[in-house]
Amino acid sequence: MSGFLSGTRRGTGADGLLIGAEAPGHRVERAAPETGRVPLLTALRPERGWPHWLLWVPMRWRGGWVYEQLPLPWRIESFVPPGMGQPGAPWRISQAVEAFPPQPGASSGAATDMTVEVGIDGGDEREIDVHGLLLVALYLEPRALAMEGAHRGVMHELGEEELQAQVEGALGQFLDLPPHRWAHGFVPSPDESVSDGVCFALAACQYPPGLLDASPGWELDASQAGPGLASLARLHRFTRSTVRGRTCSLVLFAGDQIYADASGGLADSRSGIERYARGYGEFKAGPARLLPPTVARVVHAIDDHEIVDNWEPSPGASHGGNGPWFDVARQAAWHHRWEAGARVGGPELLWHDFDWRGAAFFIADARCEREARRVANWSSARLWSTSQRDAFGEWLSRAADRPKFVLSGSLPLPRRRTTVEHAASCLRSDAWDGYPHSLHELLGAVWRHRASGLVFLSGDEHRSGWVSAEISAVDGDDRAPVRIHSVHSSALYAPWPFAITAAEELAAPDAFEFDGPDGRRLRCVVSVWADRPGDGFAVLRVRGGEVELWFDRSGQISDAPDGVLSSGNLASSKADR
Repeated sequence: MSGFLSGTRRGTGADGLLIGAEAPGHRVERAAPETGRVPLLTALRPERGWPHWLLWVPMRWRGGWVYEQLPLPWRIESFVPPGMGQPGAPWRISQAVEAFPPQPGASSGAATDMTVEVGIDGGDEREIDVHGLLLVALYLEPRALAMEGAHRGVMHELGEEELQAQVEGALGQFLDLPPHRWAHGFVPSPDESVSDGVCFALAACQYPPGLLDASPGWELDASQAGPGLASLARLHRFTRSTVRGRTCSLVLFAGDQIYADASGGLADSRSGIERYARGYGEFKAGPARLLPPTVARVVHAIDDHEIVDNWEPSPGASHGGNGPWFDVARQAAWHHRWEAGARVGGPELLWHDFDWRGAAFFIADARCEREARRVANWSSARLWSTSQRDAFGEWLSRAADRPKFVLSGSLPLPRRRTTVEHAASCLRSDAWDGYPHSLHELLGAVWRHRASGLVFLSGDEHRSGWVSAEISAVDGDDRAPVRIHSVHSSALYAPWPFAITAAEELAAPDAFEFDGPDGRRLRCVVSVWADRPGDGFAVLRVRGGEVELWFDRSGQISDAPDGVLSSGNLASSKADR
């Protein structure tokens, strides 16, 4: 059934409602339209089972927590359970493009960007007015399933007119709830007029909150969040309620989105569903579900705690040296990916690339393609496959003359001091320097493609900071050195001090030589480490030929960037200015 007008809410009071309305359990992710349909991804609340109908309500978002129902007809459709999966599992559907209300100004060809660059640099903020659909799941209340008397114990049947009255009553009751109870079901209408210019957040490592981390009220006041949710609550407040945050269109999670081994093996579940599916589901049902519509895309790279701590193949281990959890964990990471639309790859190919708002991104798999290391092969063992290496080189060729970012759960630069002091100590490092052959391939490809300005993004060390580096030929090449940067985001929540890398463990400044492409000998010179300790996330914004960098911390608010990364000079920090 479809086409019922959403006019006055009539007739059926709360006591007479036979239908209950619920928001999805996760944020509704949206992809670019494909063949006239918009791919969507969410999950339904597992405790409610499958709904009977889906309701699509035309809405507008005016910024913050201001949502308004548009004077357009809502549509109802019968729910068809998917062939596989249960309520609470990732649920992939699509909606016709023409079902969405047009964005303001779309029919006249006017620009329809949600926000403009404002705030610290002056200028006026454009009013936020985003049209879209609100997805609502409709359930028959238990007393409607077997009403006695007139229906003789048979399921209550709703005629079209009665169904419309019931839906209006349930929708009115639903929308009377605070918006943070249902706003994650809002899906912005497709908009092809998005301009270039990218601002994004980088985060990693969310150790699971415990029983004492309950944080009522964090949705409206981030300061009410306990330690376990504080960083995610600040990320939500930043993206929804601040001027710079509303320009943030992308969130990157650099690994350890869940901790499948949270107790270090002491009390971790032996069920793959408990270890992985439940963990991913709870993360997406937490503060991440309320990221605002201006965050149009979320991307995740897998790392060790989504398998087991510091996972790598081990000779003699079960399952071909991968251990009992590797295949299950990799499949879960693919199944619970954030992308709503099609993506090249599968559980055995987690690396990929994409373009976003004029910038190019390569999402590396720095965990699942590792080879087993031992004393005999430390100098040749591979962190990534030759296929991924070749794809990275091809991506560098395609991304020439654009801002370039590489997301890797493991830290590419700087190296560990132990590795610098004794090369074979790389066996004790879980980062890229633990696989020197692959690190040299990575840096050699950057030099070969003259990828100055490239920024590595990572997040496994539970410590924020960044370095810059210059790669040049030792034999006196006349070309200018290739200048790159490595930004590391600390954990969203890392409660154990012993798990936080000390700044003294990082070799910065540093200089080392290695064999590069075509038999060339290359030198990499690494700058001083700019340290920003503490839980939080990073924000990067491309501006002209530079990348501005901020680190969020509790109680620290600054309009001035913590650092500025450029392709022409080594990065400068706030202290330098």
